[in-house]
Formats: sequence, structure tokens, C-alpha cells
Amino acid sequence: MDILDLFFPKKCVGCQRTGSYLCKICFSKISYVEKPVCPVCQRQAVGGKTHPGCRGKLRLDGLIVPLKYKWPIDAAIKKIKYRWIYTIEEILVLFIVRDFWKSDAPVFDLLMPIPLHAKRKRWRGFNQAEIIVNDLAGRFGVKVGNQLVRVRETKTQVGLTKDERKRNISGAFSLCPVPFERTQDKQGKLSDVRGKNILLVDDVYTTGATMGEACKVLKKAGAGEVWALCAALG
Repeated sequence: MDILDLFFPKKCVGCQRTGSYLCKICFSKISYVEKPVCPVCQRQAVGGKTHPGCRGKLRLDGLIVPLKYKWPIDAAIKKIKYRWIYTIEEILVLFIVRDFWKSDAPVFDLLMPIPLHAKRKRWRGFNQAEIIVNDLAGRFGVKVGNQLVRVRETKTQVGLTKDERKRNISGAFSLCPVPFERTQDKQGKLSDVRGKNILLVDDVYTTGATMGEACKVLKKAGAGEVWALCAALG
């Protein structure tokens, strides 16, 4: 037992029993996404690939998500976001790794977290998507890309309709400029994502508005396939 557990014992996010962040009883009540779904319509899709009828030049190419955003997983993710309990993330990553084989995803060149606005990150002290990405990068041996930045502070997406979410997140992302000496052409700045397959990572996938907006920015810059990966489907 860690000495910190003597003073700050772990409590189950579901029932508050002492001992672990997810006790055996609550663990057994987790809801799973049994079969992959399309990121656009969220109906069953082979390997998580976007349906032919849902495809678009600037749309996501697929979605990987192992869990449903229901109790106790919703409680676990809220703990990460608002109570800074990092070790719960390890549980979520195990589910992601376990179910990754179900997807028909390409080999990815970059894992890229959905960024928080700088002001929000300073207040929270961390970005939960970055924690997940750094863990996955070590497990999969894939580089982390930090080119995507949040240039506009937006209000929370919670409680908004699908259309309101799209309007709220529109124009929120951009790519960091790349110095000219690092590029192979005079156009310069966005060449480090051109042709690269990218896996966008966040904690919860609801309507897909946030992931879709980030994907649009990457594809306009010439990225190859862009997939979304989240721990839970809301």
C-alpha cells in the first residue's frame, strides 16, 4: 500500500467504498460499446469506419470508443476532469487498448490530443486528453503531435444541442506555425501534417462536433486519414 493511501484512501467512484477507484461490484456494471459505430451517424459500422454515405472530404474517417458514458464511467471521467485523480485514467486506457483491435484503423503517424484553451488549462492544471495520449503513445510506440491548438475560448458543450455545439466550437482550432527552415517548400507552415494519418484523442464522444471541427482543420492542412478515439460514447 502506498503511504498516501493511509491519509487519502482511494474510494470507488461509483459507491464510495474504500480500496480502489472502481470496486468489483461497480466494475461489473460498466456498459460497453459492443460493436464499432460510425463517427457521423453513430450507427453500427464495420471496424468503426465512416459509412460511405456519411463520408466527406473534411470529415472523420473512423471512430474508436470502448465504453458508454454511463454510470460508473461517467463518474470516473468527471473525477479526472474536476478532481484531478490521474490514476483513474489508467483504467480507461486499459479499456481502450483492449478494444483497439475491433477497429479497422490505419497505421497512425501521430496521436493528437484535443487541446484545451490556454486559460482553461491553466485553471485546471492539465489536459485529460494529453494524459491519455501520453500513455497510449508509450504503449503503441506512436509519436505525439501537439500542432493542434485551441485559439478561441468556448463555453462548455454540456447541455447544448447538436447544432449549438457545432456553432460553439466553430473556428476554435488552428495549427501551430512551423518555422520555414523545418519545411521542404516555400508554403511552409502546415507541412508537418500533410499525408499523415492522425488519431485525435479525447475523453468523451457525444455529437462529434469537437472532433469534427479539429478534423476539418487537419484535413484542410493536408492530413491523410483522421480518426477519433475516446474513452466513452455519450
